[in-house]
Amino acid sequence: MRNHGDEPHLLRDLYRTSQALFNNLSRIVGISASKLALLRLLAIELPQGAGTMELARRLGVNAAAVSRLIKEMEEQKWVRCRPDPSDRRRSQVSLSAKGQRLFLQIHERVHEFESSMQQKLTPQDIETAIKVLSEIRDTVEQFK
Repeated sequence: MRNHGDEPHLLRDLYRTSQALFNNLSRIVGISASKLALLRLLAIELPQGAGTMELARRLGVNAAAVSRLIKEMEEQKWVRCRPDPSDRRRSQVSLSAKGQRLFLQIHERVHEFESSMQQKLTPQDIETAIKVLSEIRDTVEQFK
């Protein structure tokens, strides 16, 4: 199949939308997109904490990058590191109370943004978008 340049490009538009969303959100809340992603991961998916390798795997970045993020966020007192009980050479990273409060503030801002979108989109539009995005995510995760 030959590309003529005028076809819709779903993945390109998804990527551009995702980038715009995270760039603007990080600008509004004053936190880099990578720190925002780690905050969200620890708050939503791993509230009991996780090791650096698990965080790196879930974020899709290398362990060195995650280690740098953790160090910066620990200095800001957003996360805490404690020895892993099963292997003292490793650390478990989790949100601190300050990090949890920060995440809740950001979460409230996200809900404000979603409310503003609901003024422009119908409930059916939103439901369809969620369904389509879920299908795309499932396909991407299964693609080899």
